[in-house]
Amino acid sequence: MIHYLFEDIFQQFKRFFKADTERDRQFLYDCSFGFMPRKFDPLSDEDKIIYDEEEEAKEMYFMLDGLIGVAFSLISNGMLNKQYHIAKKMQCSQRYQTILCEHYVINKCKSQFIYIALARDATCYALTREFLHETVFPKYPGIFKKLQRDSAKLYNRHIYKPINEIRKFEIS
Repeated sequence: MIHYLFEDIFQQFKRFFKADTERDRQFLYDCSFGFMPRKFDPLSDEDKIIYDEEEEAKEMYFMLDGLIGVAFSLISNGMLNKQYHIAKKMQCSQRYQTILCEHYVINKCKSQFIYIALARDATCYALTREFLHETVFPKYPGIFKKLQRDSAKLYNRHIYKPINEIRKFEIS
C-alpha cells in the first residue's frame, strides 16, 4: 500500500530510488515512512530561504514544482544588509528530476550556498537527515555507500564547480 501511494515519486526520482532487487524495494518501502510534504513561498521573507550558507541541512527535498535559485552572498555589502547573487536557477517539475540538498544530508555537510524559492511556490517531499541516518541507512549500508558517492559526484559536477566559477568571476 505505501509503495503504491508514492509510486509517482519513486518513478520521478528513480536515480535515488532505484529498485532492481527485492532489497531495493524494501529500501523504498522504508523511505516512504519518512516523506513529509513541504512548500516554500517566494513572497514570504521568512519562507523563501530554504537553506542559508553554512546552515546545517536537516532535510533533503524531492522537488515537484517551483523555481529554485542557488546563490552566494556578497559580503562586500556588509553583514547588516545581506545581499546575494543567484548563480543558478533550477526549474522543478515532473519533467525534471531535482533533488535538493541530497549531498548535504547524506554526507552530513553544511550548506555551502543559499537555496531560495523564486517566482512561485516550490512544493516537494522532504526526508530528514535524522530519519535517514538513524532509521534507513543502518539497514542498507550498500545503498548508503552508493548514495554517498553518487550525491557527492553530482553535487560537485552540477552545483559546486559551476557556481564557484561564477563566484570567482563576480567577486574579482
